[in-house]
Amino acid sequence: MARTTPTHTPIGKYTLAFIVSFSLLISDVSYQTFSGVRGFVQATGIYGQLILGSLSSHSEKFTTIFQEKQNLIKANKELKDDISILQNKIFLEKKSQVLVNDLISLNDEMLSLSQGKETFILQLASFGLKNYLCCSTHSLHLKNPKKFKLKKNLPVANGKTFIGQTSDTDFNLIKVILFSDASHILPVKIKDLFCNARGAGKPLQIICKVDLDLKLLNIQSSDTVVTSGMGGIFPKNIQIGTVIGVNNLVLGGSEIIITLNANPLENNYFGVLSG
Repeated sequence: MARTTPTHTPIGKYTLAFIVSFSLLISDVSYQTFSGVRGFVQATGIYGQLILGSLSSHSEKFTTIFQEKQNLIKANKELKDDISILQNKIFLEKKSQVLVNDLISLNDEMLSLSQGKETFILQLASFGLKNYLCCSTHSLHLKNPKKFKLKKNLPVANGKTFIGQTSDTDFNLIKVILFSDASHILPVKIKDLFCNARGAGKPLQIICKVDLDLKLLNIQSSDTVVTSGMGGIFPKNIQIGTVIGVNNLVLGGSEIIITLNANPLENNYFGVLSG
């Protein structure tokens, strides 16, 4: 319950408090009674200031180190980005130079095959890979952005040798039927033997079937196979493959298995001979 009137404190209590305080003061001045307490309080204050100063210094140092680390990480990232851009630029320049060199080499090789005919270097547009690996239909398409007027049955080469011939044109594309297509027939010469090699329907393989017996052929594995020049499409004496096997047929005659030199999967540009 609150008091309604102020409480009167006797003067004796004030007098007693003054006497005690004065006595303690005289005692401290005369005998240094509280010097230890004062020293402890002062030391505590000094150590507190030192600790706070040390914490502040370490905090500033940590902040500085953290900021420097962040700046270093940022600079490192920027450097990596610059290096990546430079590497990509060098890679593209090398690829471009390799492509230029390949095209120059292809053009030079095509000159040796052209025998005075006009040569067109065209880029691969598509390859029927599924049929090439599993089935008997082997073909590819070449881009013809400039719409060159190229006819059917023109020789197609990868630079070193022939791979097939043009079979159709469709808008800006030229269809090429490969030697290994089961419907394609290529006149070839093996030593003194002339024969028509039909596509085996297998990658890089054509087959000659002749009426002669194996003993009369005088043909064996590793013999060179060249174009015979017959048929009026391919120039003669261009090496296109190698004999890998000769077998007797059950109904008579022999079968000569030939592997082709040119792998169409290894090229992006091909040459077409015209004229």
